[in-house]
Amino acid sequence: MDKLSHSLRQAIVLDIVRLARDKYIFPEKGLETARAIQAHLDQGSYDEILDPYEFADRLTSDLHQASNDQHWAVAYDSTLTSTLYAEDEEQTEEGLAQLKEHIYRSNFGIEKIEHLMGNIGYVDVSGFSWIGFPGAGDTIVAAMQLISHCDALIFDMRQNHGGEVETLQLYISYFVKPEPKLYDSFYYRPSGETQQLWTMPYVPGHRMPNVPLYILTSGVTGSGGEAFAYILKSMGRATVIGEATLGAAHTTDMETVQEHFQVEFPSGRSISPFTQGDWEGSGVQPDMAVPCEQALEVAHLHALDRLIQACTDEQRKQELDWDLETARNTYAPIMVSEPVLARYAGEYEDHIFRLMDGSLAYARPGSPATKLIPLAENRFLLPDWAKFEFYLDEQGTPTSVTLSYRDGRPSTTLTH
Repeated sequence: MDKLSHSLRQAIVLDIVRLARDKYIFPEKGLETARAIQAHLDQGSYDEILDPYEFADRLTSDLHQASNDQHWAVAYDSTLTSTLYAEDEEQTEEGLAQLKEHIYRSNFGIEKIEHLMGNIGYVDVSGFSWIGFPGAGDTIVAAMQLISHCDALIFDMRQNHGGEVETLQLYISYFVKPEPKLYDSFYYRPSGETQQLWTMPYVPGHRMPNVPLYILTSGVTGSGGEAFAYILKSMGRATVIGEATLGAAHTTDMETVQEHFQVEFPSGRSISPFTQGDWEGSGVQPDMAVPCEQALEVAHLHALDRLIQACTDEQRKQELDWDLETARNTYAPIMVSEPVLARYAGEYEDHIFRLMDGSLAYARPGSPATKLIPLAENRFLLPDWAKFEFYLDEQGTPTSVTLSYRDGRPSTTLTH
C-alpha cells in the first residue's frame, strides 16, 4: 500500500472508535477515548497523513494520550495479517511441535530446586507452562513434593514473565488449606463475563498451608509472575522481597482492521477479592524492598531468623543458630589475613592446626588436613561438623580453642 485514501483512513478510525467504545477494559474511559479519537477525525487531524506507518504511529500516540494507557498499539503490516490468520494446518502443527519442544527443554518453567541451610526450600520458576502439556503436571507435583518437608520456602519470580492461569492455580493451591478459597476474579470486557478463580480442593501430595513463604521479585517480573506474588501477598500468605514488579496486570487482545492494520488494546483485568484492585501500573510492591540481586540473601537470612524466634526446641534452635551464622558467611565471606591465621597454628592436645595455601587447616594425627572457613577473626568452620573458636591472652598468644558441634553435643575446650 503506497498511500492511504480518505475513505480508508476514516474506516480505520471508526473501527478503532468501535473497539474503544465496546471492548476497552474500562467502559467509561473507553467511551472518553472513543470520543477523543472521533474528534480528531472530525477536526481533520488525519487528513494530511498518507503514509500508513505514520498513520499507525499517530493513532497509537493519540490513543495513549486520550486513555493514559500505554497498552494501546496500532501497527501496519501488509503481510502480518495473512501470516497470523493463515489456516495452514501443516504450519500450525509444526509451530505447536516447536512450542512443545521449547516447553520440555525449559523443564516447564522450573529452573532450579535447592535445599538451603536451615531446611529451607528454594524454587526458581521462570514461567507457568501450560499444565495440559504431557509431563507438566507430574513435573510440578514432583517439584512441590521435593520441598514439602521444608520449614520455610522461597519462590524466585525475579525472571518470571507469566504463563497459564491453570498452572498458577495449581501452585497457589499448594499453599492453602483444602477448602476452596476465592483468590481472584477476571473480568473480560468484550464478552462482559467475569470468571472467578478458586483454589483447588485436591492437589497431589502434601499441601503446605502454614509453611512461611517468601517470594522474590524484580523490575522485570511480569504478568503471571506478578499475579503469583500479588495474590499470595494479598491473602496474607507470603512475604514479598525484592523490587516493585513490572505492573502488567491487564490482558490485551489484537484485532485486524481494514485488512492490514493491527490494533492491540486492553481487554481484561484482574479484580482481587482482597484488595478490590490489581497491580496494573504500580506493580507488586515488596514487603521488604531491596535490590533484586540481594533478594535471595535477604529472604534466606530472614527466614532463618524467623524460624529461630519461633523455635521452642533448644537443640533445634542451636542448629538454626549454627546455620544462620554459616549462611551469613556464605553470602558475605570473612577474610582473615595470613599473619593472623599463623598465630593459631600449632597443637592443641591431639588437634593440629596449620597454614595451608593461605588458609587455616585442621587435622588429627595420621589424618589429612581440611581447610577451615573463617566466620570471624578468631572463629572458624569445619563444614558439617564443628566450629573452632580461639582464645588469646593479653599478649595475643593463643591459649586454647573451643570446639562446638551442630548436633548439640557439649562443647570441648582444648589447651595450647
